[in-house]
Amino acid sequence: MNLLEGIRLHELVLMILGFILGLVLIFVFLFMALRGRTNLKLLYGFIAPLIMIGYPSIQSISFSKDLIQIDKLVKKVNDNPSDTTAQRALIEQIQTLPKSRCVTSPDALTTIADAQSALGLYDSAKVTINRALELSPNSEKAQQSQQNIQEKWQILRNFEQKVDRIQENMNELEKKPNDIQLLDSIATRLNEIKKIDAPVRVQQAHAVLVAKAVAIIGEKQAAQQINDAILKANPKLEEAKELREDLKTKVIEKRFGTKRPNVKVQTREKKSTTSEAKQTPTAPKVDAPAPVQIDIKSLKFQLVPKAAEQLKKWDKNN
Repeated sequence: MNLLEGIRLHELVLMILGFILGLVLIFVFLFMALRGRTNLKLLYGFIAPLIMIGYPSIQSISFSKDLIQIDKLVKKVNDNPSDTTAQRALIEQIQTLPKSRCVTSPDALTTIADAQSALGLYDSAKVTINRALELSPNSEKAQQSQQNIQEKWQILRNFEQKVDRIQENMNELEKKPNDIQLLDSIATRLNEIKKIDAPVRVQQAHAVLVAKAVAIIGEKQAAQQINDAILKANPKLEEAKELREDLKTKVIEKRFGTKRPNVKVQTREKKSTTSEAKQTPTAPKVDAPAPVQIDIKSLKFQLVPKAAEQLKKWDKNN
């Protein structure tokens, strides 16, 4: 990391003036020494240029150490996305950074973009990393971060598109309770969400909608577990509190119905020998829509920490 990266303009001017003053003092000292008029008191004059050069350097070193600490916290959060202590420490550490230094430092902007991405603020991370690349287009670190952020952003868009489809199905199901095709469509979308690459952080309201969809297809216990995890992260989230009450009072069944088709789809077929295959008749094709079975335990995604919203508009505050 460049020692002068992120240094303020007035500090840079101070360093230049200190350097010039130091050169002047050296010239004067040598000139007087050659004349045999050495004045040791002149040495005290070097204190001023040392301070003028040293203070900005010390501030820059401290700033660099803060960035290194943030990099470590980003790795810790990425390695363990459910570590709320590391999340809070990361948010607090970023808030202590002097923004006037960050806006001139590609490394700092890249580090902040990585932190925003680790916390699930992918839109903000894209803006921040683009600013870093504007300052340093050839930065390999910034280019790699941009690629990682773009990949996570795309995963989130994929997730949100499927959640939007689930919401549409749920709206239709309210008008036509027990509609088998709509129930299967919801189950299919949940199955697709299960296959989405992880980890990815999603908005808490979207997570509640997924929990609600899980309840609608008949997995109320699993829905309660998902919703409890959301409430643990944000006890004041109105959507989660409302779903908790709906699950208790059986509002879900009243609004969306309780009937499920009897036909089931096997998710895995057992391998059989050739002789067994000859003896066992092939199962007839079923024309009626069958429910898509899903592994609820595979619905794993991380929530965007509530406190992370403070960093969402970080780029607009500079």
